[in-house]
Amino acid sequence: MRIEYDSEGDTLEIFFASGSGTGIELTDEIVLRYDKNNASPRSLIFTSFSHLIQDTEYGPESFRLTGIESLPLQQRDEILRILRMPSVSHFLQLSAVKLPHTPHPIPFTSVRHLPLAA
Repeated sequence: MRIEYDSEGDTLEIFFASGSGTGIELTDEIVLRYDKNNASPRSLIFTSFSHLIQDTEYGPESFRLTGIESLPLQQRDEILRILRMPSVSHFLQLSAVKLPHTPHPIPFTSVRHLPLAA
């Protein structure tokens, strides 16, 4: 694993494996790159990183995974499985909200506190 931070652009990328990958924008500020052939993560990209790690008065801010909402169910499930892999879940915490008017839980994520963010 390799971590690169660009302080000028406030962008952090965490590389899990080398090689190209398909990118999916999970939120406006979080992108997952993954290998479609074996459904494994390549990297996570965080833009506006310092914003993503700011706590609220209630704890870490959560971000709705809007980028997967319109995906076919099979691809959505594959992305959620990748996000639960230990390499990725070390950096992202998944959660969900079940609202009375929605048939399914709505997935959210928050960025775990990283030592380099201190």
